[in-house]
Amino acid sequence: MSEEAIYDKHLDVFLLWAARETGMLDELLDGPVDPATVAENAGVTERAAEVSLAALADMGYAGQTDGGYEATGELDGFRPETDLLDRGILPHRIDSLDHYTNLPEIMQTGEIPEHTEAGLRKYMAAMATIDDSTVREIVTTAEHAHPRPDRVLDVGGGPGKITKEFRRRGADVTTVDLPPVVELLRSQHEEDGLDVVAGDAREGLPTGFDLVVSARMILSFSPEELQGYFENAHEALNPGGTFMCTERVWDRSEMATRFAVHMLTVSPTGHTYTEAEYRDALGRAGFEDTDVVDVPGTAFQGIIGHRPE
Repeated sequence: MSEEAIYDKHLDVFLLWAARETGMLDELLDGPVDPATVAENAGVTERAAEVSLAALADMGYAGQTDGGYEATGELDGFRPETDLLDRGILPHRIDSLDHYTNLPEIMQTGEIPEHTEAGLRKYMAAMATIDDSTVREIVTTAEHAHPRPDRVLDVGGGPGKITKEFRRRGADVTTVDLPPVVELLRSQHEEDGLDVVAGDAREGLPTGFDLVVSARMILSFSPEELQGYFENAHEALNPGGTFMCTERVWDRSEMATRFAVHMLTVSPTGHTYTEAEYRDALGRAGFEDTDVVDVPGTAFQGIIGHRPE
């Protein structure tokens, strides 16, 4: 990899992280502001302020006016007044960099930084950025596995994008997520008219569904937790029902090994699993006709099992 590629690939995140840590980001959000004022208020050198502000402007995060530099809409996710689900992925990316700088210690101890409410807010905002076309492809893949489901359970539905797409297609959908997530997004769920239940998929799920789905959730589970989730999903289904979760499968996705490293920094047990491991866990949970399929046009695979009649 060339030096230019390294700069292009990583510098924006590192620069935004440094701007946040020094207070330069707050100055920019309160702008317009000139480099000398940023240097004085943030406690950085004037050279650092001049170079950093110019680079942020070149990256599209800042604009220049007669009064100096001010944040563009690309940084609205850092403004407290921005609606939670409109804040985008950027604040979560900066948090991820924080975690990566702890990777040597995490490798040695296996202990991850404590999860916080602020971190959960940023994570939910990031989850809400899933592309609409990806949502449609996930739902379509599930419907290929189980056509025209009447009752759908969306496990770990979070912001509700999968739920709303199933509902748009005529299904009666219930969303279940962890209590902190349900509480955080309560007003948004109520505004969208979603049927949401607080619960933990590793401990149990509501029952009586034709289709149980989850997207981008299971990589935080240990093998034992994954097995428990599959067993609970089996119990949640009516006879003849179908289960599908979407994830990056170790031997099917180009990103799976890298994502496994990411999971080291955020989960004490999370991992990416192989197709054989998924099929084995599904079979032991009681599913038949198991399959792992690529979700067209996405980076994900669908892991599918059917509950016998």
